[in-house]
Amino acid sequence: MRRRSVVAVPIAPDGPRLSKHPADALRHHSPPFASTAATAATKLAMRPLTATLRLLRRNAVVAVWLLNLIVCEFVLPRLYILSCRWPKLSPNNRSTPSHLLLLGDPQLTDAFSYRQQPGLLLSLTQFYSDVFMRRNYRLISSYLSPDYVIILGDLFDGGREWVGDREFLFQPELKRWNRIFATPPRTTVKTIAGNHDIGFQNIIPDAYARFHKVFGPTDYAFNVSGHTIVAVDSISLSAAPDSPFHQEAKQALTRFLAEDSSKNPRILLTHVPLYRPDLSDCGPLRNRPLIQQYAGYQYQNLITEPISTLLLDKIKPYLVLSGDDHDDCVYRHQSQTHNATEHTIATFSWLQGNVYPGFAVLSLTDPSTAPSFDAAHRIGKCALPPQLRIYGWYVTLAGLSPILALAAAALQRPWRRPPPSSAASPAAPK
Repeated sequence: MRRRSVVAVPIAPDGPRLSKHPADALRHHSPPFASTAATAATKLAMRPLTATLRLLRRNAVVAVWLLNLIVCEFVLPRLYILSCRWPKLSPNNRSTPSHLLLLGDPQLTDAFSYRQQPGLLLSLTQFYSDVFMRRNYRLISSYLSPDYVIILGDLFDGGREWVGDREFLFQPELKRWNRIFATPPRTTVKTIAGNHDIGFQNIIPDAYARFHKVFGPTDYAFNVSGHTIVAVDSISLSAAPDSPFHQEAKQALTRFLAEDSSKNPRILLTHVPLYRPDLSDCGPLRNRPLIQQYAGYQYQNLITEPISTLLLDKIKPYLVLSGDDHDDCVYRHQSQTHNATEHTIATFSWLQGNVYPGFAVLSLTDPSTAPSFDAAHRIGKCALPPQLRIYGWYVTLAGLSPILALAAAALQRPWRRPPPSSAASPAAPK
């Protein structure tokens, strides 16, 4: 009988090996299901990102625009707000400080701002103005969490014009206001009237009455951490002496002086800055020309000297907060009876002639628990992004986009080696 030869087949080194334990055999021979599922899920989740990156790699213009929008509209506002801090008081204070956010002249843009007719241009102007203020106000409210917000007048731009047959224009603007300055319940909002809200000298009766109805009285006082804050309607006080608005403002001041028996230090709120000599120094944060006394239709740059002296001598504030000018200014009032420092707060809007809009923050604590009076209060100034320059950069980038697109297309074109010239090629055989 012929013997059959047995051929041995070697096992590959990386093939499955026998194991004495059944679990080891199962582990070697069954697929890693959990790992495979996780990998598949990761690939599925990364698919939109991968597609986006592929699109951006192919379209450099879209990538550049996306990067600029993220930096300018998301990163930059947060960097500006995060750089602002509540002023620190003395660590020896024995009471918790109160924090006040100070805003100047939001002046919501409307048809009376630039004499624009209702249409696409006005709608775009209002939209981008509102986006800027709403975004920054929400960031400030979320990050700084102020106890009080004080808005120093000129809430609207055309408020004094919405009377008579134009009264219907006020309600849409009020809705815009509430949408932009939506405030958490923990924060108390205080406002004073500006010349764009009720007029100046010739006060508009309907606008004046409407402001009182919607936002409250224009003359009032309240206490914060041992300080008395006095809001004075200096605009009505500047009206003719026989005007009912002048009389009401004067009576409110007299009533406050008679009823306030506290010894609290006082802070004066006025929309229009108090009198000082023309071109007085405003400090290093000033961006625009220095203040001079001018007057025109429904405005005046400074309260007159007699009224300013009256307010300083009667109220005796150590600090004056004002708006109207749209730029920062610090001025020291000095008289024989009283000295006070006035801070004029920059506009909160990027459309009011100041390239660097801003706001101020004020920390107050009870002077009776502070080591000194100066340790009981501190004010700081904060800037907002220069939105006008950002939009200017967008215009420049739009002009550069075609050049960028051509350069990107040239770089993405595959490079090919040119064919050899006829002189260098070998001669054909005969």
